[in-house]
Amino acid sequence: MNRDVREALDRLWPDGLVEMSFDPDESYFWVVHPKLQRAFHRIPHAQLLQEREPAGGPIWRDGSDPEEDPPDEQLNSRSYHLFFVSPEGEPFTFDAEAESITEPEFMTQDFEEAGWGEGPPVGRIPGSGRTGWVVAVSLLAPLAVIELGDVITYDDGSTTDAAIESHGETEDGKRIDPEEVFRSTHDPEAYQCLVKLRAQISGILEKRGIAVLPAEEWRKTAPWLRGGEDTLPGIAGRAIRVLDAFFFEEL
Repeated sequence: MNRDVREALDRLWPDGLVEMSFDPDESYFWVVHPKLQRAFHRIPHAQLLQEREPAGGPIWRDGSDPEEDPPDEQLNSRSYHLFFVSPEGEPFTFDAEAESITEPEFMTQDFEEAGWGEGPPVGRIPGSGRTGWVVAVSLLAPLAVIELGDVITYDDGSTTDAAIESHGETEDGKRIDPEEVFRSTHDPEAYQCLVKLRAQISGILEKRGIAVLPAEEWRKTAPWLRGGEDTLPGIAGRAIRVLDAFFFEEL
C-alpha cells in the first residue's frame, strides 16, 4: 500500500473504526468545488451530466408533492462528492429499457379475473443511456477515483445514479471490467476519446491538489479497519478496502 495512503488512513481512523465522525461542511473540498465544477463544464466535447452532493435525505421525484406525498427515495449520506462526465458523440450513447409494474385499471378485481395471471402486468420502459467517467472526490482527504460507468434516463422521468464501482459479473463469478468491455465493443477512436477525457479530468483534479487513486491501489484491503454500526462497508461481510475507507455511505 502506498505510504501516503496508509498515513492518511491512520490519521483519519486512529482507532480503526470507519464512521461519519466529521462535519462534511468543514471539508477542504468546498473550497475547490466551484473550480472543479467550472473546469468540468469547460472540457471541450464533453458534458457534466450528473452531480451528487454528499448530504443524504428524502427525495421527491417529478409529480410528487413534498407536502402531501411520502418521499420517493431516501438517500444515504456519503463521505464523497460525485460527478459524472461523459464525452459527446454517438459511441457514448445507448438505448436501454427497464421493467415496470403497470398500474391495474381495477384495483379491487382479482388479477386472474382481469387476465393478468398471478401478479400485476409488467411493462417495459424505454430509455437512453450515456457512458462516461464517474469521478468521486473524498471529503476526508484530497483523493479521488475515476471509473467508467453509465447513467440512464427513462421515459417515465426516472434516472439511474452514477456509481463508483460496477458490480457486474460473468456467469462464472468473475468481475466485469466496464472499460475492457467498452474497448472490445467500440472502435479504437472512441476508446482513445475516453482515455483523453480521463487524462483531462485527472489534470483538473491534480491542479487543485487532489490525487487520483489508481484501481490497483484502491482495491487493496485495510484489514485493521472495521466499519461503524451505520457505515455500510462495516456490514458487507468482507474486508474493508482503501476505497471503502475513503468513499463510503452511512445510514
